[in-house]
Amino acid sequence: MYPGHSPENPMQVRDAARSLADLINPLPAIWIEGEITQVKIRPNSDWVFLDLRDVAQEATLNVMLSKNALKISALVPTSGMRVVINGKPEFWSNRGTLVIRAKAIQTLGLGELMLRLEELKQKLALEGLFAESRKRTLPFLPKKIGLICGRASAAMGDVIENAQRRWPIAEFVTLEVAVQGAKAAGEVTQALKKLNSRSDIDVIIITRGGGSFEDLLPFSDENLIRAVAASQIPVVSAIGHEEDSPLLDLVADVRASTPTDAARKVVPDFDYEFDLIENTLENLRRFVANAIEREQLLLDRLLENSALDSVENFLSPYLDQLFDARLQIREITQSKVRSEILWLEPTKAQLKALSPLATLERGFAIVQRDNGSLVKSAKDVKKGEQLRIRLAKDSVKAKVE
Repeated sequence: MYPGHSPENPMQVRDAARSLADLINPLPAIWIEGEITQVKIRPNSDWVFLDLRDVAQEATLNVMLSKNALKISALVPTSGMRVVINGKPEFWSNRGTLVIRAKAIQTLGLGELMLRLEELKQKLALEGLFAESRKRTLPFLPKKIGLICGRASAAMGDVIENAQRRWPIAEFVTLEVAVQGAKAAGEVTQALKKLNSRSDIDVIIITRGGGSFEDLLPFSDENLIRAVAASQIPVVSAIGHEEDSPLLDLVADVRASTPTDAARKVVPDFDYEFDLIENTLENLRRFVANAIEREQLLLDRLLENSALDSVENFLSPYLDQLFDARLQIREITQSKVRSEILWLEPTKAQLKALSPLATLERGFAIVQRDNGSLVKSAKDVKKGEQLRIRLAKDSVKAKVE
């Protein structure tokens, strides 16, 4: 019976390691594509050590590359670089470590990356991930907005400030992640899953500012695209500028051209919506008044004409019925308008209740900077800074002392 067959006859670690080495070390050299996530250069060593990550899955290999091979390639390896290496797998039995001993390295050029991206795009399109039929409409007034963005990024400020200008009580749950480099796609994907686990998020915005083609590659990552397609919450893509178009734009429920545009798409403009309801109610009242006046004029004219004996004799059997019909038409018109008004009144009341103006009517105030952003704490302002204090009826300017 050979060692390792049973608990009573186990194989020793040294023997297991040696057996693995015997299996792996004879394997031939192969070409491997991946993304560099870490570079270790030791001054007194002839080798450069790299961590090579798969571009779509959570898998990493340890690579040792001779400095001479690196010199021949004329490359300066950095984190986030997409490369292809040629190396032979080795199992170090004394450490229990699998290493790829590389003898050549080269970068993937822009043309090659664009070709790979187009192939992935076609593959996902055939699966239906970009179909318009699966895209969802954004909620009219989200309770809370999930925001995935770079750490202390300008894109985060753009989204929040512009959203709160339109709807001052808009609430955000913000997750700050890496939006560039080897960790970006994974961190964005995990943040998306975390927001999906909450019950109070109605819409999710994924945003970052502009950048090069390579900078935006994480937002075309296959795992991220599939996670967005599987999201239970509508997703808005706001990556880069108008001309940028990562695959995230195609799978998202709504594509925003900029972070500022995303803010406009996820919350309504309070002043516009309130004016719209007021105008609708006024138009309904005017319609009712005009309809009643027209009906009354027609009825009066008919009754006046019926004074002629010949007409009266001819129409007398039908005048009562006609009069009743006119009254019914008037009643139906008034009832329809009343129902429309009753339908609109709760919406108007809801907007008033949700509006910060309702709070201002009770004597409170909203303090804003010149750029419109809200001041939530005294430590957020500086001495001499100009502020705008918004009251129920108007506003005043103030200076911090």
